[in-house]
Amino acid sequence: MRRKRSRGQSLVEFALVLPILMFIVFGVVDGARLVYAYNAVSNAAREAGRTAIINQYVPAIRGKASQQGTLLNLPTGDPGDCNPNGTDPTTPNREGTCVAFLNNAMAAQCAATPKVGCNAVVNVRYLFRGITPGVSAILGSLVMSSTTRQVIESACNTSACATR
Repeated sequence: MRRKRSRGQSLVEFALVLPILMFIVFGVVDGARLVYAYNAVSNAAREAGRTAIINQYVPAIRGKASQQGTLLNLPTGDPGDCNPNGTDPTTPNREGTCVAFLNNAMAAQCAATPKVGCNAVVNVRYLFRGITPGVSAILGSLVMSSTTRQVIESACNTSACATR
């Protein structure tokens, strides 16, 4: 008895399964990038907050956040539209670092120059964009934000403090 020829069957099956397999693999890669970005944004806010409690020079705080957000390319400039209480910018799709110095009640800005006992509030915001076409089309840009609030321990708000 002769065997039926099924030479092209495996090729057709492979062609049907390959797109689904690739979507799953790249989805896992995007998921890993998402977790990395979440941790990097959280770490950037934490480290910028630690800088803010001893050095209130805003460009140095933003620079520290950008340095800690490795591979995210966080901007070092003002994202614009920062809320006075240090939380997220009011404009969506802005990324960067907002810095505010608030009084003990966290209700109003601290004095003109931040002093010991005031609260440093640092908010880092990042827009995550997927690299997988299907995933990025479904999710779009995801906004990741992390806020750190800490009490100022040492007052110094000039560029001379930038090396601290």
